[in-house]
Amino acid sequence: MRKFVLGAAMLLFTQFGFGQAIADQAVIPISVTLNSILRLTIISGGNIQFVVNTIDEYTNGIANSARYTTTFSVASSRDFDVVLNAETANLLGTDDVANTLPVDNIGFVCPVAGAGGTFNAITVTPLDVAQFTLITARPAGGSADNEFTVQWELATAALIAINTTGETLLAQSLNPDNYVVNTFIVVDPN
Repeated sequence: MRKFVLGAAMLLFTQFGFGQAIADQAVIPISVTLNSILRLTIISGGNIQFVVNTIDEYTNGIANSARYTTTFSVASSRDFDVVLNAETANLLGTDDVANTLPVDNIGFVCPVAGAGGTFNAITVTPLDVAQFTLITARPAGGSADNEFTVQWELATAALIAINTTGETLLAQSLNPDNYVVNTFIVVDPN
């Protein structure tokens, strides 16, 4: 009987050992999704049209004014670069596509705006089919912090001094036509 009581006691105490409270845990996964934000908005000057009406404009070109200015903004969650290029090396005539006007008769300036980044077109730069980096390593931010202008000009003395033609519009003896080219402004994360 003693063995029986001792065996029953051992079974009872063993049950108490298994019945003790232990710590429990739960896992709560937490994730963060950062979507890339990279938005370019043309605010004004999305269609630039130079109209050459006088011999003076053929000789001296057309300087920048508000009419020939593109204003754009960038909203970006990352630092970014802004590049600009023409679609083709020549503007093509709309009346006669055989008529061409070298694209580097058009020049641009992108003045420094705000803080951060490197502005590479603070003096007149000829438009080209190759991408030109307007702004390098601009810090991320909203569109209010990243508003820029591109100031366009046509065949001015400063531009003629550095473009491939080296001649005024008059000296180039171009056919009368409405010449057009698409120009791209691209924002790239860096």
